[in-house]
Amino acid sequence: MKLYEYEGKELFRRGGIPVPQGKVASSPEEAYLVAAEIGKEVVIKSQILQGGRGKAGGIKFAASPEEAKAWASELLGQKLKTEEIKKVLVEEKLDIAEEWYLSFTVDPAAGAPLLMASRSGGVDIEEIALQTPEKIITERINIFHGLMPFQARRAAFALGLEGNKVNELASLLLKLYRLFRQYDAELVEINPLVVTSQGEFIAADAKVIIYDNALYRQKEFVKGPERFEDEREYRASQYGLSYVKLDGNIGVLCTGAGLTMTTLDLITYYGGRPANFLEFGGATYRNSYYALEIVLSDPDVKVILINTFGLVARADVISEGLAQAIEELKPQVPIVASIRGTGEEEARKILESRVGLKLFPNVEAAVQEAVRLAGSS
Repeated sequence: MKLYEYEGKELFRRGGIPVPQGKVASSPEEAYLVAAEIGKEVVIKSQILQGGRGKAGGIKFAASPEEAKAWASELLGQKLKTEEIKKVLVEEKLDIAEEWYLSFTVDPAAGAPLLMASRSGGVDIEEIALQTPEKIITERINIFHGLMPFQARRAAFALGLEGNKVNELASLLLKLYRLFRQYDAELVEINPLVVTSQGEFIAADAKVIIYDNALYRQKEFVKGPERFEDEREYRASQYGLSYVKLDGNIGVLCTGAGLTMTTLDLITYYGGRPANFLEFGGATYRNSYYALEIVLSDPDVKVILINTFGLVARADVISEGLAQAIEELKPQVPIVASIRGTGEEEARKILESRVGLKLFPNVEAAVQEAVRLAGSS
């Protein structure tokens, strides 16, 4: 579960990690009062869960409370990407000398926490890793021992610090790791960690993702609809489906994460653009009904591609749900399908007799047809 920046910074504040002076506001009037309390130039930051808000115009600067109120009025209620801006964070504008990067995440290969740090912050860490990987330092952490003080100091030395600054950054890293473990986080990230002209370290941003299966321990946070970047993701979660909105026009329904990823790769290989990741399956045909309903609700979708291979999730059971969904929802976009596995002959009969949907013999043929239809629409 992703936290908003202002929530992450509240956790930082509790943990003794320096953050800018500021408060969250849900109205222009509140933004005015916060800016007046700060008493100097401020930053107005849209509170959304997606990244890239700065490039999308979601961060503004204000020299006065009146200007802060005007920017808040413009931002609140607007949609940034797919999210409505319901709150803004009003903070002091920092005197920035450098922007660094710090994070703790989980290394899936090692099965252990991983510290990542760089003096090249303020941009996506993936961009740094791709262009200048030598600028990233890492420390793998023994889950039983935790981050040791010598590891924190070693990271500080590797970043080029000397004297008291080594202990200062090491202390910040130890606090950040404690927060990472205390809140069952998958990721705790500061990007950028600002080094001010006075040499202070301040967390200018906060990204915290809590492991969903540990939420029962984190009573402070509830994963409601506002926690999802797209309303369809929330609806999918209510039915036990995995859905992620993408920027293409081919709606995708598949059984299993591996088959879904392969299908997305094939769509891209043949020149198409997937509109979503959606994994469904299970012993009830209603799963396929809900899956199709959710994909059809996306106005960007011009054609739907269904690719399943059922063993536990039988092809005939899946087809029963698809047929009912097509009958009731009456989709206005073409549907292309390859449904294989246990009960596939029965599945073919169900779909052809009830809704006139003919199945393709293999996924490559189905993908190529979906790409063709999406390109001609």
